[in-house]
Amino acid sequence: MATIFYDKAPVQVEVGIYRETMLATDCSINFTSSQQPIYSVGKKGPLGQFPSAARVGDMSFSFLTSITGQFDNIEGAGNQSRQGNIINFLANGVKRSTNSEISGATVQCAGVKGFGFLNSYSFSVSANSVSTSSASFTMFGSGTQLPLSGRLTGVDGNVGIGTSVATGIAHGRFTTMPSALRTQISSQGTAPETATIYGADYSISFNHSPLYKIGQEFPTTSFYTTASESLNITEDLFNSGLKFDEDAASYTLEIKGLKEAPANSMKVRITSAKQINTSASVGLDDIIRTQKTLTAAY
Repeated sequence: MATIFYDKAPVQVEVGIYRETMLATDCSINFTSSQQPIYSVGKKGPLGQFPSAARVGDMSFSFLTSITGQFDNIEGAGNQSRQGNIINFLANGVKRSTNSEISGATVQCAGVKGFGFLNSYSFSVSANSVSTSSASFTMFGSGTQLPLSGRLTGVDGNVGIGTSVATGIAHGRFTTMPSALRTQISSQGTAPETATIYGADYSISFNHSPLYKIGQEFPTTSFYTTASESLNITEDLFNSGLKFDEDAASYTLEIKGLKEAPANSMKVRITSAKQINTSASVGLDDIIRTQKTLTAAY
């Protein structure tokens, strides 16, 4: 019987020659096989259950937003190349890919691993708080390789050994948002007002299309099709002057840790984002907080 405590079951992500053992706080693994019963006229009960879709797996986990980028084979490559952690590095690379065919990543937790594609990635940052992130992968399998396989085991020679567990946790202490993100409003005869940003929630999701051929259960390859990116900003100024054809703008988020140093930061570039929503909420003995949502597509 496998009794594995979580501290003995790290999450590892490998992309090409790059590999990182994540500072994960939880991990969920699922594997499904779709079956459909077939019935025939004149016979009671089904003839049998037959596959109705490809077998597919998924793995999702939450982790502390590591910003040093010290994972194998990439440490010291420069801040622009590292992009903080391997998930952020992967997301930035996929959404800007000029080639639709992608290679995916190998994800492993507690001895169970699969080869799959980044489905979603998100993180949040706010004043005086530790930043947390989450990521999910979809596994389709490849050739004769199952989407997910393995048995529950603790740390072995393939996980956590010879790798640098990322250090440097993103925090709101030194993190700043681009000044262009702050809502500004002015009226004739009064001084302009500029909002104060209290927090930001970022997310991106990807769509993938696996290519199957007759005689082969698992896909020959998989194509990245589209991506949708969202940024929700919490501030203290409300402006409802949204337009149908709002001007698009690009922003660079730089998330930092407690050590204010250029090397200890994670950058996310959002291209051609448009504001689509604005709202306000208030609670007892609290100032009115406003939110605005910006989206970008790739």
